Amino acid sequence: MAKVFYDVIGDRENVYNAANEWKENCLLQDRSLFNENHELWTVNNLQTLKTRFNENPMYTGKSTFDKKFEMQLQGATKDIYQLAMEIIYVYYLFPYSGTVSYRTKLLKLKDIASWGEVSYDNNHPLLKDLELGIGATGTYYNTAKFEEISYIIQFAITIKLMSIEERHAVLNDPWELKKVIANTKKIIGKNVQVQHIISHLIAPDYFECMASAGHKSLIVKNFNDRIQSENEKDIDKQLYEIRHSLETQGRYIPVNFYHNKELYEMWKPSPIKIDNSGSEIIKDTKSTYNISNVKNISTLGNLVFENEGILLAQIQTALNSGKHIILTGPPGTGKSKLANEICNQIGVSNKLVTATSNWTTYDTIGGYKPNKNGELYFDAGLFLQCFKNKEEANLNEWLIIDEINRADIDKAFGPLFSVLTGDEVTLPYEMKAGTQIILKPESKVKGDIQINEFVVPNDWRIIGTMNTIDKSSLFEMSYAFMRRFAFIPVGVPKSISPRLVEEYLSVWSIQDYIHLETLTSLWELINQYRKIGPAIVKDIANYTAESEDFTSAIILYVLPQFEGLSDYKIKDFVTQLCVKIGEVIAEDLLKDFIEDFFQIGVIDEI
Repeated sequence: MAKVFYDVIGDRENVYNAANEWKENCLLQDRSLFNENHELWTVNNLQTLKTRFNENPMYTGKSTFDKKFEMQLQGATKDIYQLAMEIIYVYYLFPYSGTVSYRTKLLKLKDIASWGEVSYDNNHPLLKDLELGIGATGTYYNTAKFEEISYIIQFAITIKLMSIEERHAVLNDPWELKKVIANTKKIIGKNVQVQHIISHLIAPDYFECMASAGHKSLIVKNFNDRIQSENEKDIDKQLYEIRHSLETQGRYIPVNFYHNKELYEMWKPSPIKIDNSGSEIIKDTKSTYNISNVKNISTLGNLVFENEGILLAQIQTALNSGKHIILTGPPGTGKSKLANEICNQIGVSNKLVTATSNWTTYDTIGGYKPNKNGELYFDAGLFLQCFKNKEEANLNEWLIIDEINRADIDKAFGPLFSVLTGDEVTLPYEMKAGTQIILKPESKVKGDIQINEFVVPNDWRIIGTMNTIDKSSLFEMSYAFMRRFAFIPVGVPKSISPRLVEEYLSVWSIQDYIHLETLTSLWELINQYRKIGPAIVKDIANYTAESEDFTSAIILYVLPQFEGLSDYKIKDFVTQLCVKIGEVIAEDLLKDFIEDFFQIGVIDEI
């Protein structure tokens, strides 16, 4: 049995129950998933949704998937909106919370319900079944929603075109189901993860809880000796044989290719790392840069990000492959909080510093200082303090560097840059005992670490943040330096809606906020001139929740971010601001500030 559980047997049974309701009510019958007395999953409704969605991909333009989906559904009946919401429910049933948060799942369903003004019961028991999920999905599952959701629609249509007897035969026979799964893939024309997901949800006793075709292949390759049917080419049948063999042996109970550490070690994907020269990516089965050295990040705590699953996957992949990280994005997107949350999730201590243009190796690596007796001693800098404390105990303290591009990297990093490439460096300083100080990577250590050695652990990381608005006016990074880092974007939400703002307000514990529409319109307008993140919107919300003074909030938190914009854009912003939310704006006060702060000149021009 390939049903998965995490802590105790049956702790994910609600997911399988929900999948069975989908099978019984929606696929075998035509009933709604959320209201079994309502006919919804009919072939006509599915064909209508296919015409609007599958056959109208809207590849052009820069709109988000959600915005395009809203446009594709525009003008549809309430039944089509309800059907779309239930298909998205199926799409989100499998991913566990580390891939897509429960909060995000509910928000997406609420959005669709609001577009079509269909009823939405926050307390419906099926919604709770989305909370935990059962498996991880890759980045593609989130970035290729169109293909994944198109597959679900097409699969349902294929089932609906059968007679009721044929439906029962297919949905209750795993290998007949596999034929329909394969044929649906041919119609869609692309490999999608949801084909593996649907197989497992409908027939969990026969198909592995696994969304990755690559992982299935690796398991078959590494357990090939357990496959007795020499002519069997179907990978799922091969996996079924492997599972049956392992269960019969009785050593690995339960048989879980991810959660059972011993089994996982037998087939796990080989990690990658950069070789010491930094010139190529190589496979390394002995590398310390792997999932056992850098723990999985299952959640981003109480932080809210658009496409949270993609962000989590990018962070995890970068860390596992030995990369340091630079989080990039506009002001207020939560980069610094995210850096700290990454360390919290992994369970490592960290040091937070803010880069400056005055940094030299004296600040970062260290140098001689006089003690109270006038004698010189070596005082470790910010970087070396991560590896050894004043009591000379060895440390592994990750380094968070805020605004990393404010520093002249080559001047500030000095010898550490060589160590990050895998080299050992002898510093021009001595310890009290007269021994030369050595900075080296852990891979160069032989035996015990000596007092004069500062060792960079293999799983030590730098997490930098970079404000993309002013990056062009600050120090540039060399390509050699950038190769050691993964640049991960932490952007502003592409689609700002009252629902999204309401979600942020809830996370920020701002209760009974009465200016939701105004705040949403303001954020949308600001982003047309300069992108700002939720942190600045939070400041505005907190200020206006108390005083209802949007003019002062804009002066305090928004206009300083407009430094560097042309006079024309600043004037146009004020004009549009008065049009959009003029009823809460003291225009004269705003103009006075702009004239004084930006020295624009003749204020009557605004």
